Amino acid sequence: MVSRFARWYEEHPLAGDAVLAAVLLLAFALPADLSADTGPAADLAFSVALIACVPFRRLAPVGVFAAVSVICLAQLALLDHIVAGDVVALIALYTVVAYGPGTLVGVGATACAVAGALLAALRWDEQTDRASTLDVAASTVVSVLLAAAVGAWRRSRGSELAALEERNRLLAIERDQQAAVGAAIERARIARELHDVVAHSLSVIVVQADGAAAGAEQRPQAAAAALRTIGDTGRDALAQTRRLLGVLRADRSPQLAPQPGTAQLDALVEQVVRAGVPATLSIQGDERPLDGTVDVTLYRVAQEALTNVLKHAGEVTRVDVVLRYGDDQVELVVRDDGRGSRASGDGRGHGLVGMRERVDLQEGTLEAGPHAGGGFEVRAVIPAGRVGAAA
Repeated sequence: MVSRFARWYEEHPLAGDAVLAAVLLLAFALPADLSADTGPAADLAFSVALIACVPFRRLAPVGVFAAVSVICLAQLALLDHIVAGDVVALIALYTVVAYGPGTLVGVGATACAVAGALLAALRWDEQTDRASTLDVAASTVVSVLLAAAVGAWRRSRGSELAALEERNRLLAIERDQQAAVGAAIERARIARELHDVVAHSLSVIVVQADGAAAGAEQRPQAAAAALRTIGDTGRDALAQTRRLLGVLRADRSPQLAPQPGTAQLDALVEQVVRAGVPATLSIQGDERPLDGTVDVTLYRVAQEALTNVLKHAGEVTRVDVVLRYGDDQVELVVRDDGRGSRASGDGRGHGLVGMRERVDLQEGTLEAGPHAGGGFEVRAVIPAGRVGAAA
């Protein structure tokens, strides 16, 4: 429920901040101002004027900060105390630092807010002793700096997320541009592999068959062993040929070009961590080199799954990326504790379809859906028949 409201709040800035303004008015302005001993009408007027700026804070952060500053200066001139609506000054400072046009504007706004806090402490010095004035000045300046620091953190995190999304977009464009060329290169490689498989296997079969025919009468045991070798070689060649021809089928084109592999998973996870997502990578089992296409497949599945976490998981506290080497298979698991659903969770989204096609080409299986303990899980398993020495 909270994550759904947070997503709605980000997607509808005007309506979301209008709700925030209403909450501030009901929670702070009305009770505090109407119960004041002196000047309740003036207090309420200044609070309402300040809170009325909140709905527009993300649409025009600099303008709202300027308007709030003018109202606060008028308050200093006319009143001798703070009002409940003064909290909007901190909100306006946070907004201009987080969403403003640049860092310099945020620094200037922070300096103005600090100056305003000191000016307020001096202005109201007549009604307080010196110790109280220092306390008010110190607490107000600390509040201003804290609001600016939170705004700077929000701006930095937003920039990192935007950079990561842009990088993923550019990678997708590059992948699409290289798809045709990559498919031709991969088919040429498979053709060479097919030639090597057929030529080598047939050579072994011919030699063994000639030997078995020559020694069938004098050495029947050797002939039987040769026939068994022929059978094993033929079956192995048939299995490899079927796999290669299956990849060459038009409806299962891998469209592969030189790509990163599992060795770059730590860099991928680190990039996601820098974007604000608490992701960890663990490798289990006896690590060993993988076939080139498997290496690429595992990396791309992890990349797509982590991108989905950024886009769809909402607030997450843990993302686990596990690469597990078994005796007869290699397994990749990406699990988060987010909302537990995806727009493409029914398998019809482009991301999940792309992952499933890659894993299918390696004769593996892919499972993607809500996890029993909460969150979302992507699990890819590739048989050991596709695990071996690096190409």
